[in-house]
Formats: sequence, C-alpha cells, structure tokens
Amino acid sequence: MRFLLYDRVLEATKGESMVAVKHVSLTEDHLAAGYAGRRVLSGSLLLESMAQVAGWLVHLSTDFTVSAFLCIIDRAEIVGELPPGRAMRVEAHMLSLSKRWAQLSCDAYDEATPVARIARLNYVLQDIHDPAEVAAEENRFRYYSGWPLDRIRAVQTGTVTP
Repeated sequence: MRFLLYDRVLEATKGESMVAVKHVSLTEDHLAAGYAGRRVLSGSLLLESMAQVAGWLVHLSTDFTVSAFLCIIDRAEIVGELPPGRAMRVEAHMLSLSKRWAQLSCDAYDEATPVARIARLNYVLQDIHDPAEVAAEENRFRYYSGWPLDRIRAVQTGTVTP
C-alpha cells in the first residue's frame, strides 16, 4: 500500500475485530486544497482507511498466510466529517471467514459520533505458501501497526459469527 491511512492499531482479536486510530492533520497533502470547498478528510480516503484496517484484520486472523484482495464494498455511508485536529476511530468486525473469502463490516467514529459505516467489505483470499512471504507480511503488520512481534503473536482468537 502506498499511503497508510491509519496511524496505529489499538486492539485486535483474531477472527473478530480490530480497532485503529487515524489522526487528521493539516500537514497532510490531500487537505491542503480542501475537499468540496472544506478542509476535511474526503469520503474516499475515509473508506480507504476503513478498508485498510479491515484488510489487516483478515491478514492477522489467518496468521498472515493469505493475501486479501478487496472486491466489494457494499452499503457504504459517509454520515459526518473529519476536519483537521480530530481523531477517527476505525472499528472492523469479521462477519465470516473461509478459505477463499472474508466478509467484514466497518464503522468509523469521531469520538462517539459516527462518521462512516460500511455494511459489507468482501475480500478474496489467495494462499501464501512461501514461509519468507508469510514472515514478510507479519513484519509489514508489525511496522504498520506499531506492535512488537511478541504482541502480534499473543493476539487471542475470537469467534467468527456467520
């Protein structure tokens, strides 16, 4: 991924949920010109942030043994704005996970106020067989989440509700 649109993963449960935070700052290039005449995080970047967090939940839930390709975003709604100086909390929830696909939902909040929701994100999964690639994915998550490897490996597994 070229742009990381969340700052830190706060918590995660394999197969269940992941919570991350994105701080909106005026120093971000895409806010310089504004969006729709205002300096707020655009809807497309908001949804991209949510999709990134959901994708990492898939990777973590499969112990980094798959590549996840986003194929469907269904019933996405932008219901608020995020101006600079605010922090967005992104909550991804696993709806179902199989060998070939994953289905998640995602919500974004400015404190307790809803900003966006996605009823369904579908990811097609492709196995990663090379142990070096699996290790590279785990290391990428370590870097992108801000978590040390021992914390990643200690994440508990939750129950996936179909």
